[in-house]
Amino acid sequence: MEYVYTKYLEAIRFNGQSIDQFQVEIGSMDYGLEIDGIIGFDFMKAAGLVIDTKEMVVNSQG
Repeated sequence: MEYVYTKYLEAIRFNGQSIDQFQVEIGSMDYGLEIDGIIGFDFMKAAGLVIDTKEMVVNSQG
């Protein structure tokens, strides 16, 4: 069983832009891997992120 809490952040600032009132889900992540978090598609879309898998970089079209 996994407990997840939903919270609205006042703003997320990323690469010179701000996304206001962004909803995040916070919970314990114990998947057998060492990770700090998971970035979901809703954030990637709101931030206008472009993922270059050949160069392994993330850019913003903001």
